[in-house]
Amino acid sequence: MNKTFSKRRIVLIAALAVLVLIYIFQVWSSSRTGIKIVKTETEPSEIVITKGMDSENEIHLVKGADGEWTLGSKKYPADENSVYSILSAVKEIKVLGTASSLSGDGSRYGLDDASKITVTAMDSGKALLTLAVGKNTSTGNQSYIQLDGKNTVLLANKALHSLFDTTENALRSKKVYALSPSEISSVSLSGKDGSFTVKKESLPSSDDENSPAATVWRLEKYEGFGEEKLSSEKVSAWVNTISAVNVSAWMEQPYSGKKDDSLVAKLSLVAGGKDYSLQIVSEEKISETETKYLCESNQTPYRFYISAYTAGNVKKTLKDLAD
Repeated sequence: MNKTFSKRRIVLIAALAVLVLIYIFQVWSSSRTGIKIVKTETEPSEIVITKGMDSENEIHLVKGADGEWTLGSKKYPADENSVYSILSAVKEIKVLGTASSLSGDGSRYGLDDASKITVTAMDSGKALLTLAVGKNTSTGNQSYIQLDGKNTVLLANKALHSLFDTTENALRSKKVYALSPSEISSVSLSGKDGSFTVKKESLPSSDDENSPAATVWRLEKYEGFGEEKLSSEKVSAWVNTISAVNVSAWMEQPYSGKKDDSLVAKLSLVAGGKDYSLQIVSEEKISETETKYLCESNQTPYRFYISAYTAGNVKKTLKDLAD
């Protein structure tokens, strides 16, 4: 009987030991692969992105007193969507687990000095986070990172390499201007074939006080075109298409102020009492099927290119807008 009891005791002790080992493994595994959220203390007001050891071409994003983000010493306006994505990525990082304690140069994870992308988030001159970004994983949905100078390689839940492997030009805002069509009260267009101006007028209100006042577009003056009866609906549709202009590419240097004789078209708008202009300076044929248009505007000191589609929306004749 004592022998039987001893055997049972041995089995129970062995089973208990196995359970303890399983528990220890789970704790170890949990600490190794457990999900962790890393957050910055405050929202960053400055972000510096450095690729490898190329400090001369660092990308500086700075939030101004007006809340607008700009790029570099030239203070290019930054693209709002890109800034939002970058801010979201550094303010809160979801760490899925530990990939390695890292021995060696980190090239396996894209975290060697020549390959890694270093992202520093700051606020009021204080560093909030230093993030080293390595390769994306083979699935493309996660990436390898290091935090605040530590050697441990972590697995982040976003493809951060794809996000931060960018350029200053890619982060520049493509917006020249963006207006509400309802605020535009006058449009003038001039080109080689002539010029015209259309103005928006309010019709007398109806007896119903709750009904909004109707508006129509009137031809105020024209030159070089035959007289046409305007379609207010067509003009309204045209105004909608030209109320916002985005660039396809920016010129690097500010506009020198030198005037061109090859002006293709000049668009002038009045919106909210302010003047906005877009001048198509020249056409540049890239291929048999593609043409780009060099432009300037009173809304930016830099010249830029617009697509043939955008240029086609701008260049209209009175016949295009007639009934």
